[in-house]
Amino acid sequence: MTKYSTDEEVQRLTEFVKKNGGDAVRIPAEKVITGEWVRMKCLFGCNGFGRRFSCPPYTPTPSETRAALDCYTDALLVRFEGDVGETTPERLVSREMTRYVQTLMHELEEMAFHDGFYKAFSYTGHQCGWCAKCCAKEENAVITDCKNRRKMRPSMEAAGIDVYATCKNAGWELEVLECTQVEGGTVLNKPMTTVMLLLVE
Repeated sequence: MTKYSTDEEVQRLTEFVKKNGGDAVRIPAEKVITGEWVRMKCLFGCNGFGRRFSCPPYTPTPSETRAALDCYTDALLVRFEGDVGETTPERLVSREMTRYVQTLMHELEEMAFHDGFYKAFSYTGHQCGWCAKCCAKEENAVITDCKNRRKMRPSMEAAGIDVYATCKNAGWELEVLECTQVEGGTVLNKPMTTVMLLLVE
């Protein structure tokens, strides 16, 4: 039995996000968009592919994610602007920011679960930051080797979710992130927007 109605729970979770510096909006789970092309971007566009258990090929495929989304009615889209730590050309997003948003999404999922929404599941932001070194990089690694599976969750894009289209469905417009190449790496031309998702039911 839930402690709150879905409306009350979504409001409670939204207030928690805003209290911690973010923003959130309710979206029907059917409006969360998946696409096979998203996984292609991970395979051919991201140097994190296969280096974290929260990334492909360890994460659900877009079709598997769609099937999971179809088990839900409501979701909460969460966003944060900027960074809470210091970035460098070698690291576009600080370790502090990664840990901050991933901790918050874990807390959100736990809140919903303990309020009786036992199907609650989150999709976080960035590559997993729970361990300093992920054993996914080791030979013959399998996801059950992960030391933080209770907390570790895939990002939206790692699970095949079209973040841009999903945000548009929620009334949020995202701009393509632009970067400049500098000595030693890359710097952002404007603050990054981190977008995450909590399924609530």
